[in-house]
Amino acid sequence: MPFRQKIGLVLLMGAYLLLIPGLTEPVLHITTTLDKGELTALGKEAILNSGSIPNFLMPMTLEVFNQIQVSGSVVIQDTAKSILGTAEGLWRDGNLLVAFLIVFFSVVIPALKLGLLGFSYAMQRFSWSGRYATWSALLSKWSMADVFVMALIISFLAIKASANTSSLLQTHIQLENGFYYFLGYCLVSILSSQLLVNERRSESIPQS
Repeated sequence: MPFRQKIGLVLLMGAYLLLIPGLTEPVLHITTTLDKGELTALGKEAILNSGSIPNFLMPMTLEVFNQIQVSGSVVIQDTAKSILGTAEGLWRDGNLLVAFLIVFFSVVIPALKLGLLGFSYAMQRFSWSGRYATWSALLSKWSMADVFVMALIISFLAIKASANTSSLLQTHIQLENGFYYFLGYCLVSILSSQLLVNERRSESIPQS
């Protein structure tokens, strides 16, 4: 087996080892905190503007309110999202097309690429086996779609979270290990596919 072919196969196996945690590990960590001081101030303002306090009690109410000092924050949301977990949530919410596209590009396409390449090299003694490597190369052109889908997920969740950000609510989003695993899979998979496909093409060219 040629050296480039060996490197390509090792990289391909490494890519799929990266894919598993890339799909199952969290890619985003979202934390939303509630500012207790802001909440208290809003509560005071709502009571004072409600008109339910008699005028003769207003000075006493203001004095009591001035004595109430609240600080700090409380966490009201702390979630970590994986790719498969996001797809499952979208499916439950009725976003079937988006969930299907996520699973198709992140699970189905990689499985097809691995199956086609594996079958091609298992049957490489036959002349017709090269067509499976060619089909795998065609699927490799969809590899950037994996990154595109990943960007859509992050953008969607980031925009949704930032829309609720105010002085009362603060949302923090952090990339987790799953994102880097998945990105590593995309890059290593592209490199390994190029090595393997180019090697098969060079073998199929007749020597003069």
